[in-house]
Parts: sequence; C-alpha cells; structure tokens
Amino acid sequence: MRAPAGLRRLLPLLAVLALLGAANAAVLRAVGVTTDMAGFLPPPRSEASAFLLRELRTGAATTLLLVGIEGAPVPELARLSRALGEALRASGRFAFVGNGTEGIAEAEQELLFRHRYLLSPAVTPALFETPALRARLEALLDGLRGAASPLLARIGFADPVGAFVELLRAWTAGSTVALRAGVWFADPPPSGTGERALLIARTAATGLDTEAQREAVAALRAAFAAAEPAPGARLLVSGPGVFAAEAAAAIRADLAMISALSAALLAAFLLWRFRTPLMLLLAAVPLAAGVLAGATAVAAAFGEIHGAALGFGMTMLGVTADYPILLVTQRRPGESLAETARRVWPTLRLASLAAAAGLTAMVLSDVPGLAQLGLFAALGLPTSALVTRLLLPRLVPPAAGIEARALPPPLARALLALPRRRGVAWALLAGAALYLVAIGGPPAEDDLAALSPVPAAQRALDGELRRQLGAPDVGVLVALAAPTAEAALQGAERIGEALAPLVARGALGGLDLPSRYLPSERTQRARQAALPDAATLRARLAAAAAGLPFRPTAFDRFLADVEASRTLPPLTRADLAGGEAGSLLAARLAPLLAPLPDGRGWQALAVPNDLREPEALRAALAALRLPGLLVVEAKAETQALVDAATRQALLWCGVGAAIVLGLLAAGLGGPAAALRTAAPLAGAVLLTLAGLALLGERFALFHLVSLLLLAGVGMDYALFVARSAGEPVEERARALGSVVHCTLTTLLTFGLLAFCATPVLRAIGLTVAIGTACAAALAATLVPAARAPS
Repeated sequence: MRAPAGLRRLLPLLAVLALLGAANAAVLRAVGVTTDMAGFLPPPRSEASAFLLRELRTGAATTLLLVGIEGAPVPELARLSRALGEALRASGRFAFVGNGTEGIAEAEQELLFRHRYLLSPAVTPALFETPALRARLEALLDGLRGAASPLLARIGFADPVGAFVELLRAWTAGSTVALRAGVWFADPPPSGTGERALLIARTAATGLDTEAQREAVAALRAAFAAAEPAPGARLLVSGPGVFAAEAAAAIRADLAMISALSAALLAAFLLWRFRTPLMLLLAAVPLAAGVLAGATAVAAAFGEIHGAALGFGMTMLGVTADYPILLVTQRRPGESLAETARRVWPTLRLASLAAAAGLTAMVLSDVPGLAQLGLFAALGLPTSALVTRLLLPRLVPPAAGIEARALPPPLARALLALPRRRGVAWALLAGAALYLVAIGGPPAEDDLAALSPVPAAQRALDGELRRQLGAPDVGVLVALAAPTAEAALQGAERIGEALAPLVARGALGGLDLPSRYLPSERTQRARQAALPDAATLRARLAAAAAGLPFRPTAFDRFLADVEASRTLPPLTRADLAGGEAGSLLAARLAPLLAPLPDGRGWQALAVPNDLREPEALRAALAALRLPGLLVVEAKAETQALVDAATRQALLWCGVGAAIVLGLLAAGLGGPAAALRTAAPLAGAVLLTLAGLALLGERFALFHLVSLLLLAGVGMDYALFVARSAGEPVEERARALGSVVHCTLTTLLTFGLLAFCATPVLRAIGLTVAIGTACAAALAATLVPAARAPS
C-alpha cells in the first residue's frame, strides 16, 4: 500500500530527522553522560581552597544523612530505629550507620571492650586509687538496685570503673542523645513533637554523586516503609544528600512542567502563525544537527559529556529555533526558499558566528563543566545555521506553501514608528546606567544558600538534627598534614587540648577529632602506664569494696583485664582495616584521618561545632605553631572561588566581545557600523541588569551565562533589522515581523523559566525574558541604516 502523496513529500524530512536522532543516541550511548558535579567546581586558588574542594569531593560532611523518627510511643520508635538501622547496614549503600550501642557488632564490641583502658579518656592514675574505686562501686551498686540499663548489667562487674561507658560517651560528646530501649533518642525531646528517635548514616558514595545520593535517600525511605510504621509515625531526613536529592527533584519538576508547557505553547504558536505542522519539523532539524555537532565535539575534547552541560547546552541551542523562522519569514513573494537562503545567508552566517564568539568566556573557562557547555553551544550554533542554509530548503516540498501570517497592521505600524522614539530609548538607557551607578553596580549574591531550592523549613530541621546528634555543621574546618598517621593523631590531640578552654567557656560547642575515636600510640601507652599492677589493684579494690555486698570473686574479670591491658599492643589504624570487628570505629575514623592524595603523608581533620568566637579559635591554633596546620572558613573560601571564576568569566567576556565586534566590523563594513549594530545588544544588557536589580535579584555566575544566551539571541535581531535598514517599508516590516516571531518563541521557551520555583531557574528565566524583550525593542528602535553584508 502506497503512502499518501503528502506523506511521501515529507519522507526526506522525516528521514533526516530520524537519522539525526539515531546519530545523537549513538553518540550519547558510546560516550556516556556523567552526573558528577565535581566537573562544575572551579580549580583551587590557594592551599585552603584546594583542601575545601577535596573535602567537597570526598569529605565526610557531604555524605551525612541525619534521621529522626517521631509521632509514636518510645517502644515503637525504638523498633523502627532498629529495623531501619539493620536495613541500611544490609543495603551496601552506607559506610556507617549509627543509632545506639546495640548497633555495634558483637565482634567490634569485644575489640573495643578489650582495648577500653587504652582508648578511654577516663583512664588516669587517680581512677584506680581507693577513693575513686569506692565511689565507682557504690554507683554500680545503686545502678544495679535501680532500673539498670542492659549495658550496665552486662559489663558492670567487668568494668566497674566505667571506662567503656566513658569511651562511648566521648564518642557522642557534643550531642544531646540519650539511650532508651537500646537506641538513641533526642534529649530533651523537641517541644511539641514528643519523643524523637535519632539515627545518623554516612553514604558510601561521595557527596557530589547526586544520583547515588538520591538512591541512598530513596533506600532509606523504602526501608522505613518496609518496617510498617504505626499510624502517626513520621520519618525526618536531612543532610547534604537529602538537599542534593530534593534540589534535583525540584529542578526536574520545574523543568518537566516548563518543558511541557513551553512545548505546547510553542507548537500552538507556530501552528497559528504558520498554519502547518511542517514548521515544527523544520525547526527540529537545525536543533538536532546542532546537538549532534556539539555532543561530538565535547566527547572528542573531554572524553565524556556532563548531563548538565548537555541539558543547558541544548537550552542555549534553542537559539537555533530562530534560524528556520528567519528563513521562512524573510522569504519575499514569489521567491523560493533556496533563493531566500542564499540571500540571507551572509547575515545568518554572521549572526551565528558572532553568537558562537560570544561564548568565549565559557569555552576558555578553567571550570570543565562550563567549558563543555560553551564548546557544545559554540560548535552547535554555526552547524545549525549551516544546516538551515544548505539542507532545509531541500527538505521543504516544492508545493508546500509555508509562510507566516502578516503582523496585525496596528502592530506593524507601531514597530515601524519606533525609530522616531530613539530619544526616549536613549533616555531610558541613560536612566538605567545612572541607577546602576547609584547603587554601586548590580548587587552580587554573596550567600550561596540563597540559590538553593531547599525550603527554609528543611534547612531549619537540618540544623535541629545536627544539634541533637552532634553532627558537624562545617562552617570552619581545621586540617593538619603530618608525615605519619601517628604524628597526625598526636597533632589532633594537641589541637583538642588547645581548644578545650574554648569549649569550657562556651566559645566553642564541641570538636570532632580523630583522636576521639583512636588515641595516638603515645597516649595509649601513657594510659597503660597509669594502670596499677595486679597486686596493687587487688589490694585497693578490696579496701574499696569493704562493707559492700559484693562477692569476693565478683571482679575477677576486671582484675584480669586490667593486667592484660598493661601489655596489650596499642590499637592502630592498620588493625582496623579490612575486618568486620573494626567497621564502626574505622567508619568513624576514616573521614577524620586519611592519607593525603599525593601519598606524602597523612591528614587529620578537626571539625569545630557551634563556633561562636572564630578569632579565639584562630589565636589558640596559631599559638601551637604546628607545621601543616590549616584553618579553612568554608563560606569565605567558597565565595572566593566563585568570585574568582566570575572575574575570569568577565575577562573572557571582554575578549569575546572584542571578537564579536571584529566579526561585525568585517561583515558590516567597518568598526562604526559594528558599534552601531551592537548598540541595541549592549543596551539590552544594561536594561536587563537594571531590571534585575529593581526586582531584587542579586547577580551571580548563572546570570552571566544567561546574558551570553541573550547575546546570541539579540545578535540575530540586530543584524536582521540592520540588514533591512534603507530597504522599502515592506522589507523592513518583514524583518521586524521575523524579530517579533523569534522574540515570542524565545519567551515561550526560556522566558517561562521565570515562573519556576527553583531560584536559579527563575533567575535565568527572568534574565532571558527581560533581555530578549529589550533586545528586540532596541533593535527596532536604534539600529540605523547599514550596508547589508555581502
């Protein structure tokens, strides 16, 4: 059965689209699309920023998940906590899961219990004197007569001095957890919510692996649902992984909504203006060709394609939707599409090359993700223009009467009259310039948290869970590089001693150190030296127990363990590697004590908590004069990196602008013509910056990226209006009609981002929407007569 004649005429066009689609799929399948956000981190500018970037990639703070369970009685919350902990440990997605001492494996409890007198900070010579032993025995007796905890009942006679309990307490110092029914609870419970069970987990994946973080959060929620919680029980989850997952979900939801809405509106607009679905197919060809060229170039240059670069690169290539519109709307009566393509090609070529040159700031960026994005668009734009010139006219069936509706006469007259309002336009530009000068330039965004789509309530919950669990809020980090792990641990102990007075007077809420979990060998041997010999301890214990109702043999294991501890080899990091017994201790220690990436030593990390006096902390650390000590303020260093990247981008924007002006001068007959044609674009940027400031937007790096997109769009407008200057009224009206169509399609695609809830997407949409409207209006108003490019 033969296809209808209309469909047969479209077969070449459909075949080309199918071929381009298959080629794009093949390239992406062969190369692969990555999602690791490390590609969008700027290069380090200092020792502190190098450390910070390394921590962002592999640090402990970026992998923490903080969990609360509330809304049920204590026994039910404890059951849910245990079930959740067991499921997460079995999932393989988490390096560490903690929710109470019963979460410690039996073999590990035995390891820690055996080494308790070397590891516990409670061990001093005074602890084994008769008065201290008497007080401990009386406390043990009171505990056993009362509602003794299972832990006390199990180990009280083997460790009457409480070294093991003090060891566990040191591990949770700074937190407000209490052990109830064998698991952690907030102490005191949050007001108005009842009891809250607590759990902390560290994902095996890095914090920058957003997909793995999303899967870890999903596994956590699924495990909670599988535990069949009682009615009313609620799961609270926070941490960087949750923020990453929720931010990605918010962005996906916004983009899905906007994509569907813009696609429907754009299709409806093109069908209304051009009265044929053929226009939709024509618009898809240059876009698909540009994506193929951009993806191939990025794959060849970088060996991979980042998902963000692919998505935003395709967004920037949305400029190519203008090319088939310009081709169709520029066709004169009786002129074939091929003749129109030849006639407008010099202008179209110049517009695409100038737009690509404007991306110099991205292409030459030392941020790999931005460089990928820039290269993607810079290769895609000229390719799309070339396809519009050479291929599209061949794909349109000869009998297809594709043309745009004429502009409504009132609108056409108003556009043609705009050049008579140049004085108003110049006054408006002068006012925008004065306004920006008066406010000291576009206000810069110095709080990166303001760009997050995570709601304020979620960030408040994160802070509350961190306080309850004692988890670090990494505003300040202290790093110490040392030649050996032992030297790093000794340095960490010196840091702890130096900062202890700050903790005592409330200037510092707490401090997480590797030596909390694994003291240095020197400290362990000092604690060994504090242990009395067997005869001395037996005599003191007998004196301390006099008159108390304990059997004479009740503390035989205690005596034997102390004697064994006197010759026990110190526990080292190597003892913890590769064995299940050391899993929890190794997991706690790994983020805080690790070999340096270059293999030339070790790094100990100290994490201050609730720091109120940063200068006091710096002074105390400076007094130590420790070589290799580094204090890093995360927010200040991050902002410095962003500022440096922005300054570099602005520099390369200047280079790109010079290249663009050079191209315009060559194509339009001299520098004067180039400046006149570029004036509307510069004015659009000025009005956009002023408009964003008036709306309360604060300028950041992504606004600059949006302005580069605006430059690509506005260049088309200015060049095609300039080309029609001096021509008959019909020709200028045709050019203005093309600009109107292109402006509306841009607003229906990128401009709709202004309605997103995600701050970054909303800002991009606002920038492009304001800039596009200004660029079109100024092109129609300011562009004077100019010689058409040849």
